[in-house]
Amino acid sequence: MILLKYFSKSFAFIAHATLLWCLTANAQTQVFTMPAKGWKSVGDVAVPLSRQQVLTTTAGDGMLAHISERKGRPEDLVTTSTYGDIELELSYLLTAGAGATLFLHDAYPVTLTDSRGTTIPMARTNGAAAGYPPRQQVGRAPGVWQRLRIQFRAPQFDGTGHKTVPARLLRLELNGVTVHDDVQLDAPKGESEKAQAPVRIKIDHGSVALKDIKISKLPDAPVSQQWNNADPILVNAQVNTTLRSFMDIPDGPRVVHAISVGHSEQVHYTYDLDNGSLFQAWRGGFLDATPMWNNRGNGTSKVLGSPIYFGVPSPAIGKLTTTGDLWPTDTTGTGYKPNGYVLDAQDLPTFRYHIYGQQVTDAIRPLTGGEGFTRTVTVVGNPEDLYLRLAAAPTINDQGKGVFLIGDNAWYLKVEDIGKGKPFIRDQQAGKELLVPITSAIRYSIIF
Repeated sequence: MILLKYFSKSFAFIAHATLLWCLTANAQTQVFTMPAKGWKSVGDVAVPLSRQQVLTTTAGDGMLAHISERKGRPEDLVTTSTYGDIELELSYLLTAGAGATLFLHDAYPVTLTDSRGTTIPMARTNGAAAGYPPRQQVGRAPGVWQRLRIQFRAPQFDGTGHKTVPARLLRLELNGVTVHDDVQLDAPKGESEKAQAPVRIKIDHGSVALKDIKISKLPDAPVSQQWNNADPILVNAQVNTTLRSFMDIPDGPRVVHAISVGHSEQVHYTYDLDNGSLFQAWRGGFLDATPMWNNRGNGTSKVLGSPIYFGVPSPAIGKLTTTGDLWPTDTTGTGYKPNGYVLDAQDLPTFRYHIYGQQVTDAIRPLTGGEGFTRTVTVVGNPEDLYLRLAAAPTINDQGKGVFLIGDNAWYLKVEDIGKGKPFIRDQQAGKELLVPITSAIRYSIIF
């Protein structure tokens, strides 16, 4: 494997999904034994960014929630059925500092916890399994949904009860990234191993919500993480790093003038020079450059960590005669002209371009602790009728005091400085848009 420390020193769907209690061969039954003390069925959940230890809920069904109280520890959630080889999927959401343990086969622990600020994975980092650290720290912020997918093979025993084949964690995928691959599991001291056992979830501390739980029989040919025949060429952003490449967007176009910027805080982003657009950000490893540099290569690089997407690249700044005008999908008629970027003393880029006759600078910087980014867009000139699109998503919820929850609890946007402008949410064909009129400089944070 070729590992590069740096290349250069410069740079949801939104609908409240119905809880799938259990998928079996012929029937659908309730996954967990209910009622369980300390748990309740709810319609929706949210965590205010200003009070990250608080889990708010709305009435309804479709999710399970435990709200931390001082009335004692909640009961463990235990499945109504026992299983052998399984594929397990679920989404979970944590408040600040919260943690839970999922026990595969009632014996092998998987850690679900708030791991903000962790850059080097450890035995209790989010996604750790039976004491094995995850390959990457790809956990999300409190209040943001996280997706877990596990393929597990149960231990086997002979007629006398002697274990002949140990349990194996064939794959654990967290937020779309494989963090464990084909790991032998041994039960902690004092835990018994069986051929059939339930799944159990224990609350360690804080408030937790669960949804979209699926338990099914392990496929005959479970997926295993495999590299192609080439030695992987990985770019590891141990220092501030920039790399220019093509970048493919899932179900979207190829961005041919993409600049990916990596940071030692293990949060990274990609910028589209053709639109002045920030179109993805992620936590974890930086880039897999194998497709770009192996043999002749095809010019593309791949994200190593777990990305969030901000939509198909389009201009960040638009000129609107009325607030009902459609947002421009490309730079036609805008007079857009890219002017590259300049590096500061920390080798971090500030992008520059002209649009609608105005000079624009766009600076994106990592937040302390790797919680996300702060973005500052400055327009020099006369920005009359110009707007900055802060976000576009199926849903956008205003939490007050300049904080917005974007998508299906996917990420937060916090307005830091907008001058005399006032952000507003408007309806569009694809969902919602969050816009703000441009005065001179606008600064906001992306937290995920």
